[in-house]
Amino acid sequence: MEDNKKHMHNRIYVVYVVFLLFAIAIVAKIVDVMFFERDYLISISKKQSIRVVNVNAIRGNIYSADSCLIATSIPLFTIRMDLHPSVTSNDTFRRYIRPLSDSLARIFPQKSAQAYYNELTAARKKGKRTFLIKKNITYAQLQRIQTFPILKKGQFKGGLIIEEFESRAMPYKELSKRTIGYYNANSKVAVGIEGAYNSDLAGISGQRLMEKIANGVWKPVRNGNESEPENGKDIVTTIDMRVQDVAESALQKCLEENEAEFGCAILMEVSTGEIRAIANLQKTANGYKEQRNIAIGESVEPGSTFKTISMMAILEQGVCDTGMMVPTGIRQIADRRMIDSKREGYGQISLKHAFEVSSNVGISYAAMMSFENKQAAFTDFFYRNKLNEPQNIELKGEGRPYIKNTKDKTWSKKISLPWMSIGYETKMTPLQILTFYNAIANNGCMVKPMFVKEVRRAGDMVEKKEPTVMVKQICSSKTLALMQDLLEGVVQNGTAKSLKKSPYKVAGKTGTAQDGYKEVKQGKQVKMRYRASFAGYFPADDPRYSCMVMVFNPQKGRQYGGEVAAPVFKEIADKVYATLLQMDIETPDAHDSVMQVPYIAAGNDNDFRSIYKYLGVSYSSEDGGMVRQGQDAGNYVAISGNKNIVPNVRGMGARDAVYLLESLGMKVGISGKGKVFQQSILPGTSIVRGQYIQLSLS
Repeated sequence: MEDNKKHMHNRIYVVYVVFLLFAIAIVAKIVDVMFFERDYLISISKKQSIRVVNVNAIRGNIYSADSCLIATSIPLFTIRMDLHPSVTSNDTFRRYIRPLSDSLARIFPQKSAQAYYNELTAARKKGKRTFLIKKNITYAQLQRIQTFPILKKGQFKGGLIIEEFESRAMPYKELSKRTIGYYNANSKVAVGIEGAYNSDLAGISGQRLMEKIANGVWKPVRNGNESEPENGKDIVTTIDMRVQDVAESALQKCLEENEAEFGCAILMEVSTGEIRAIANLQKTANGYKEQRNIAIGESVEPGSTFKTISMMAILEQGVCDTGMMVPTGIRQIADRRMIDSKREGYGQISLKHAFEVSSNVGISYAAMMSFENKQAAFTDFFYRNKLNEPQNIELKGEGRPYIKNTKDKTWSKKISLPWMSIGYETKMTPLQILTFYNAIANNGCMVKPMFVKEVRRAGDMVEKKEPTVMVKQICSSKTLALMQDLLEGVVQNGTAKSLKKSPYKVAGKTGTAQDGYKEVKQGKQVKMRYRASFAGYFPADDPRYSCMVMVFNPQKGRQYGGEVAAPVFKEIADKVYATLLQMDIETPDAHDSVMQVPYIAAGNDNDFRSIYKYLGVSYSSEDGGMVRQGQDAGNYVAISGNKNIVPNVRGMGARDAVYLLESLGMKVGISGKGKVFQQSILPGTSIVRGQYIQLSLS
C-alpha cells in the first residue's frame, strides 16, 4: 500500500514539474516577445494590416476643334460572385438561385437562364470564391444587378464582388478612329493622338494608406502623407467633326462604288496647317473600317500629282516656259516607252496645256530639256524643299519619303529623270504631297501639318500650339503665280473639269499611278493596279483649305483621279464652303465696316453696362435690374416692375431667367441649352408663391 502511494506521489510530482516548466516557458516567451521581438512583430503586423496603394488619375479627354467630345474615359465593371457556403446559406441559395438565373438571362441574353443555373450550381458545389458572371458592364447594368436576388445582399451576405476599371470610349465610333488612336499601358503601344500625348492625358497617380479592418475590408488612413492623383490634361484637336463626317461618308461611298481596296482623304487649313479632317478606310469582311492611318503611313509612288512639283522645278530652271510646244502621245526613252493616257496624244501642244491634260510625254520632255545635262539640279530642288525628309508630325507611324538623287545606286542617267518627273521612282505619303500643295496655296510658305491646337487642364489652356514653318518660300514669286494659274487650268481646261461648275474656284491636279508597270516591262503577267488621286485647294482666288484624296486599286473600269478621287474632293469642299467658308467670305472687312451694336435679348442691367462700356458703345436703360432690348439698339427697358405677375423671360439666358423667377418666389425647371424660347406659364399671369414654371431652352 505504501509503495502505491509513493508511486502515485512521484507521478504527481512529475506532472507538476512538467506544468511548471511549461509555465516557465510561456513566461519566458512572453518576456521575449515583449522586450526582444516587440519591434519586429509590430512591423510584421503593420505590413499585414496596412498598405500603400496607388490611386489612378482620371485620363484626360480629347475634343474636336468644334468642341465635340471624341475620346473620354468611362467606368466599366467586372462582376464576380463568391459562392462559398460561408457567405450565403444553403437555404438562401436554393430558394433564390432560379430567380437569380432568370434575372441574369434577361440582362445578359447571351446565355439562357438554365445555363446560368447550371454554371452557378456547379460553382457552388466547388465552393468557388470568384466565379465570373460578366465582364465590361456599364454602371447602369451594375445598378440593375445590385437589385437581383442574393446579390442585392452585397459582398458579405450575397457574395457580390465588383471590380471597377477605366475604359476609353469614342462617342463618334469610326470617325477619325485611327487618328485619335490608343495607348496600351501593358505593351506600351502608342498610336495616334492618344499615344503622342499620353503623358499629358495620363496625369499623375496618387498614393493612399489603407488599413485592414474586420472581414477583410480595407479603409483609407489619413496620416498627412497621402498624395492625391493629378488628373490628366485635355487635348483639343484640329479635327472638325462636321467635316470629318462628310469626309468619311464621301470616301466610303467612293470606295464602295469603285470596289476599291482602301483610300484616304485629308483636309488642311492653308494658313496654319491644321488638319480639319482625315479619313482612312480599308476594306474588311465587315465593310470599310478605320484600321490604319493610310494618309500618314502609306509611302507610295505619287503618279501625276508629283507633276506639280516637277513643273515648279522646270519653271524655276528658266529653260522652258508655259508657252513652249511639247510632244504628246508615245515616246521611246532608252529601252522604255512612255505613253499618255490618251495614247494617240494631242499632237504638239503648249507646256501649259500638257500640264492641264496631264501628258506624261509633254512633262518629261520639258524636264529633260531643262535638266538632261545637269540632273543633280533637278533633285536639288526637291531637297531644298525638304521633300526627302519626314515631316516629324506629332503622330507616330509616318511613312518615310524616298526622293533619290544622282548619287543613288539605282539612278539611271537615261531613265530616272523623265520617270521621276511624272511621279515614279519616288515615294511620298498622301499627307506629304498635300503639304506641298498647301504651300502653293499659302503663297509659297510650307507649314507643318498640325493635329492638336491646345492642351487644357480643367478648362483652362496650359499650352497653345503654334504653326511651324518648314520652308519659308518654296519657289520664286513669278513661278508661284504661274503654278497657281496652271493648277486652276487643270480644273478649267483639263482632267478635273468635273470641278469646274463649283460655286467657288478650285485649283488642283489629278493623279493616276500604276502598280506593276515594272513587272509588265520585264515581260511578267501581272494585273495592273492603279492609285487614283486629286490634290488641290479652294477657293482658288483666296485659298483657305487644301485637300488630298487617294483611292487604291479602284475597279469597275474607272481608274483616273478625275473620275474617282475628284468627286470626293468636291463633296468635302462643298460642305466646307457651306458651313465654314460662306459666312467668312460674306463678312465685310473689319476696316471697311462700321461697328455694330451687339444684340443681347435680355439680362442683367449691370452686366450690359460693363459690356457696352468695354466696347465703347453708348448704352441707356431704365435702371430696373433685369432688362430687355428696346426698339433701338443699345436701349434697354425694365422687364417688369410688378412683382405679382409672371415676367416675360423669353430670350434670356438660363442663369438670368432662373435668378429673376426665383427672386419672385417661383420654382423653376429647365430643359435644353441656350436661351429661353418657351415658358410654361404665360407672361402677365398672376404669381402664386411656390408655383412651378418650366423653361425650354434652345
